[in-house]
Amino acid sequence: MNGLPRIFVTSGLHAGASLPLKVDQDLEIGKDNDADLILADDGIAPRHARAQLHGPQLVLSALADGVTVFARPLKSGSRTLLDHGATFCLGDTSLLFSHGEYPDEQSTKQAEADWLLRHAPLAWLRMRCARIPRLVWFGLAATPLALAAWLSLNPFASNAVPPRAPLLERPAFSQVRVETDKTSGMRIYEGYVQTPADLAALSLAARAADQSVSVRVFVMQNIAEQLSDLLDQYYRGAQARVEKPGAFIVTLPGAGAHLKADSWDYALVARTAQSQIEGLRALTFAGHENASGPVRIPLESFGLNLVTSPHSAWLADAGGTRYFAGGSIAMGRIERIRECGASVVREDGSVYDLTAQRTASGKPC
Repeated sequence: MNGLPRIFVTSGLHAGASLPLKVDQDLEIGKDNDADLILADDGIAPRHARAQLHGPQLVLSALADGVTVFARPLKSGSRTLLDHGATFCLGDTSLLFSHGEYPDEQSTKQAEADWLLRHAPLAWLRMRCARIPRLVWFGLAATPLALAAWLSLNPFASNAVPPRAPLLERPAFSQVRVETDKTSGMRIYEGYVQTPADLAALSLAARAADQSVSVRVFVMQNIAEQLSDLLDQYYRGAQARVEKPGAFIVTLPGAGAHLKADSWDYALVARTAQSQIEGLRALTFAGHENASGPVRIPLESFGLNLVTSPHSAWLADAGGTRYFAGGSIAMGRIERIRECGASVVREDGSVYDLTAQRTASGKPC
């Protein structure tokens, strides 16, 4: 894996093209003429995806619908990490990430296995099982039968071996519950485990005990990784810790952590996270657990100042542009301007309360 990292186009009108990647530089892919990698194929959005190096891996961000990674959809606004040899599609156009030369088939298979283990452990397990030779399967199937026959015929076989604890009494599966569907009789496993390996072990054990099962169990490790990626879009240095299975609480480092206006809307960030991350039940922010009413944002964080005259009041940016009540700024329409701030109504109807530290005359607010 030596050489300059590249993205190869492997199908469509531009098959065979490639573009090098540079550290700390975003590469936008789409149909727009300003995109770094322009794809003119049908189904490509003007700004379809963004790619950026993160150490030896590639951070792929979906800017529009129609992004798939190893045939699995990546929701618009979501991000994922890809390894050397990973493939992804924008619409029907296939692309590939590589460290230098075009990767061999083994590298591509390994990249798929690593990604599935992190994001779709059950699919990873099915893929691993499909690669086991048929003779090995016969051997695995025959082993328990041979052991049972030996135990039944051997008078010296010890009965003193303590039985294993029932499946859900094992520590790794303490947050998993099982119910039986009254209509189909199917055993349904739901809950959480810590690692992909735990989920793989649970799936094997459950299917060994009963062929008619459904495993709807989420991996906390995967949820934490996806949550960290999402929080990086809104905050600098945010730390998330597990509050209870499926629920996280976020601690922000303080001043300078918020990267954009929506970062102050903790309820919006929580809703976004729950809509994009499967298995995330709740997300709260330390110190803002019971926040209600308008979203409060420091006016200074947007480079705006509050200015008043004997007859009027307005907001002004560094360039001297004035914004009056009834006008619009990037985040929405200015509803009214007060002595210590302004109220802004967003397109979705939510209200942002921009607050100043001091009045225009210098009095503390």
